[in-house]
Amino acid sequence: MAGNTVYVQGNYVDVHDNEVVNLSIDKVGTLKVEDNGANVIPPQLDTPHAHELWEKAIAQGWVDEQWHPLISRPDAALLAGRMAEVLRIDGWKAFEQMWNRRNMRQDYLKGMGKQSISDFLDELRKTIR
Repeated sequence: MAGNTVYVQGNYVDVHDNEVVNLSIDKVGTLKVEDNGANVIPPQLDTPHAHELWEKAIAQGWVDEQWHPLISRPDAALLAGRMAEVLRIDGWKAFEQMWNRRNMRQDYLKGMGKQSISDFLDELRKTIR
């Protein structure tokens, strides 16, 4: 569950990533957090060409070694959109599955509305091809 912040105070648990997280507490009182399968790599993102793109994204600092975003949700959606375009993947489903996210289209639209978007889009186009 990389990237999630979990705060526990008494019996109150607050998870800061807006994702679905399964929590369980055993008899000793140990809190266990389960990932809900976020490390599943869809086959269309696990091709030789996709691997080349992931390596470029790692080199840019956009994703970590497990291909999970290190950038904001809107920027990650822009990255996913560019990768989907280059890899000829239809829609967001593969990235939503891999990153355990929903509504990436909304994140994409938010990213497209940013003032500083042109520099990042240019960088994406130069790097992800």
